[in-house]
Amino acid sequence: MLRSADRDTFTLIARRMKAMADPARLLILHCLCDGERNVTELVGETRLTQANVSKHLRVLSAEGLLNRRRNHRNIYYSLKDDLTREVCRLVCDSLEGSASEEMDTIRNYWRNNE
Repeated sequence: MLRSADRDTFTLIARRMKAMADPARLLILHCLCDGERNVTELVGETRLTQANVSKHLRVLSAEGLLNRRRNHRNIYYSLKDDLTREVCRLVCDSLEGSASEEMDTIRNYWRNNE
């Protein structure tokens, strides 16, 4: 039987995953894997609008995925820890494995139907 504390834990996990489950936020996280950036740099790298980047940074920060550092007028963002990078890497590895299996299936189909 699921306890209330378990539900609370799963809710927290789902919120964190939801914060990462947006293509624009994943793009921002990818940029931050190479080191800290300010909003202007992220706008240039992602080609998203300044308002859009700022909105996504707020979501990622609220979920505890980012560090913020102020330097005069600029705020620099970086990944809070290596776990976020590792989660992204694991998902990419999983996709790569699935794609490899799908390609094998397609190759076998064409070999058998030529």
